[in-house]
Amino acid sequence: MGAPSLFGGTMSVRPLQQSIAPTGPDVARSPAVDGPPEVGPDVLRAERAWCEGEPLVAIDAVDRALASGGDVDGRAAAVAAAVAAADGALLDAARRWRVLARTLTSTRSALAAGRAGLTAALAGDVDAAVRDLAAAHACVPEPAPRGLIVLLDGVEATIEAVKGEIDGAGRRLAGLATTAVPPDPLASDRWDDLAAVVIAAGGDARSAQAMLGHPDRPDRPWYGRHRLLAGWLDLRTGRLTAARAALTAVGGAPVLRRDAVLAAAVTAGLARRSGDERVITTTWHRVAPVIAGADIEILLLDAWGELATAAATGSLADGDAIGEAMHATVTRAGSPWWAVASEAWWNLERAVTARGPAPAAERPAPGAAAVVADAARTLTSLASDHPGVALRAEAASTWGAVLTGCASAPAVARAATRLAAAGHHQEAAALCSTAAARAIDPMSAKALLGQARRVCAQAGARRRTVGDELSDREREIGALVIDGLTHKQIGAKLYISPKTVEQHVARLRQKLDASNRAALVAALRRRLDD
Repeated sequence: MGAPSLFGGTMSVRPLQQSIAPTGPDVARSPAVDGPPEVGPDVLRAERAWCEGEPLVAIDAVDRALASGGDVDGRAAAVAAAVAAADGALLDAARRWRVLARTLTSTRSALAAGRAGLTAALAGDVDAAVRDLAAAHACVPEPAPRGLIVLLDGVEATIEAVKGEIDGAGRRLAGLATTAVPPDPLASDRWDDLAAVVIAAGGDARSAQAMLGHPDRPDRPWYGRHRLLAGWLDLRTGRLTAARAALTAVGGAPVLRRDAVLAAAVTAGLARRSGDERVITTTWHRVAPVIAGADIEILLLDAWGELATAAATGSLADGDAIGEAMHATVTRAGSPWWAVASEAWWNLERAVTARGPAPAAERPAPGAAAVVADAARTLTSLASDHPGVALRAEAASTWGAVLTGCASAPAVARAATRLAAAGHHQEAAALCSTAAARAIDPMSAKALLGQARRVCAQAGARRRTVGDELSDREREIGALVIDGLTHKQIGAKLYISPKTVEQHVARLRQKLDASNRAALVAALRRRLDD
């Protein structure tokens, strides 16, 4: 049986073993797969199908096992919970794990409760996640299996991340990714992927990109999600060619709906950056069925913002529907600062993107100024305590001035330059173009249109040089060298040792023919500004 593809045609479900579960020794060590010899054939078939990447077969076997009463120790029900999470039904998956936790005992109960907590946290249900974690700790035996302790540590870090302790939680998750414990085939995420997602949610997509590193080989577990996350971060940092390459890399392989949502966000984001309204609208209609019914994953709120903004280009109702779902998720999570900032920014993006209801209506639509002003107030307030919000706060304030006729051309140019430097070329060009259209002074309008053209040209140059001789990690370290950080500070920011930073800097000096630090900084500025 086939499944619909974001990239045209259909796709077989079988290759999912590369993106949902480890095989071989990793599975053999999993408490969800090991068990007593009397396990029924349908349960074994369900587990085998899940690990071999055949979720439809797994669900059929699960249904048979549950209907016949042949499930042993909740193993078939555990596969059903894992499938639900991979299919984007995070809240349902958490509920399923909770039921299992109540029916099992000791280690198995703690594992189920821990998985419930992780899945609930990803859905933004922080209160439920905290209760699940407490229930898991209450069942931990002594001595406790190492894998169980790592799982519960990861759940705690994820909860803290959602609450707003972004940097500390990201470090904890990155540390857990280096343990000798193999990935849990039934958990919702791997720690290395989740660490990068957390850092990006806090507004530092470049550090997240460096942390994620190079995707696994296609024959390795979780490749699909890892590759899509890399593509998402490429999109966030303006590396559009690399983002397209990520979609191409997984285009021939199937993904379940949770990962399909991420692919849809990258696809919609690329369409938005084309600037072609017809392409954006067509893309939205193509990806809309993929995301229908999926729970919003709060740490990927920016991905849902991309989808909402693409939707608003052709349908205000569709864009608003996603925006309302985002708001409900943020509220359920307790309105943490980073999520409030993300929601405010995407409210602004939808407002300045959407047209009025009449045919050939103007853009931005009437009423956009009020939405933008509210977003600017929210972001400016948050920026005082959270510097990562400063770029969006400045851009929002500038948009507000543009829409009320109070903007100066130099202020718009400064905001656009900073947006472009962060990889947001499309947003920078849109700001300049709108300001030019509303400018009274012809000279100011001309200057702003020139700025918009230069921003677009920079984006094109960046796409053409994405394969230059500086690696992604070298470019990341180079940007921090320009900022004046020491080797120790760079290592702490990128979660690598100062010695590794020193080696990268030495290679940069060699490649750029820089004899000292001053020459290196100058060469890096020229190269990274290209």
